[in-house]
Amino acid sequence: MTLDREKERICQDLGNKALLLFARGDLDGAMELHKEEERICRDLGDKDGLQQSLGNQATILYARDNFNGAMKLRKEQERICRELGNPERLQVSLGIQANILADRGDLDGAMELHREEEQICRKLGDVASLQVSLGNQALILQARGDLDGAMKLHREEEQICRDLGDKDCLQQSLGIQATILFARGDLDDAMALLREQERICRELGNTDGLQVSLYNQANILRARGDLDGALACLKEQERIHHDLGNFEGLAISLLNQAVTLAQQDRRKEASRMVDEALAIASKGGCYTSLEVQIRKIKEKYRF
Repeated sequence: MTLDREKERICQDLGNKALLLFARGDLDGAMELHKEEERICRDLGDKDGLQQSLGNQATILYARDNFNGAMKLRKEQERICRELGNPERLQVSLGIQANILADRGDLDGAMELHREEEQICRKLGDVASLQVSLGNQALILQARGDLDGAMKLHREEEQICRDLGDKDCLQQSLGIQATILFARGDLDDAMALLREQERICRELGNTDGLQVSLYNQANILRARGDLDGALACLKEQERIHHDLGNFEGLAISLLNQAVTLAQQDRRKEASRMVDEALAIASKGGCYTSLEVQIRKIKEKYRF
């Protein structure tokens, strides 16, 4: 075995071990191995291996909220992929860069990258990546107030999810479409989508997606004047947050129930729930902004 062949084997082994450490949550260990992998790839002139290593390092930096560091590595990965003519990895890099730009508030820059990502995915016939790109573009359009444009993209995303049998992505798309319809005042169609989302989440055992659907259904029921129905949804959402150990979500659910109870003039029950929500939010000073919000509502309704 030649020296270069041995280095290639070591490089591949380092990359695989790093991915395993990342999956286990050992980000420091994974980064150390990826750095060594990068060094060997540069020594060998292995550009394809290098772009993969840079992308994996960028993923770790992104997970650590080091967006500038992640962006720098993704830019180098993009350059190498363009040089190699590797559209599969290029579209991945573009999509992640777009997400970073969107997080920074640069929606125009993010949209430009997502559109190139979309074009590549269509040329490759990569419908799984295409639906992700369409969904992300739709979120940007929604943030800009272009609800019609967002809805059009979400509809295409939904159809791809149905064709692929990707039920988790489907339920997410349905839920987001429902929020757009609710914003337009189309309560019946919004509720129909949320009911389908609920059914899928129950089938998948996706309790987090389920609680989101229940919350949005409660908002529609409250808008219709069905306060008992809204409370039933919020009560189930409360149980889910309790089971998940999501104390912030639990406090918010209790607060929403309190406001609904107040609308029914059940002030004693509402006051008790607000106090419970406040106790959770103020515990350990973990949810300061939520605590402030609860105190404001407590003063508003004079609980």
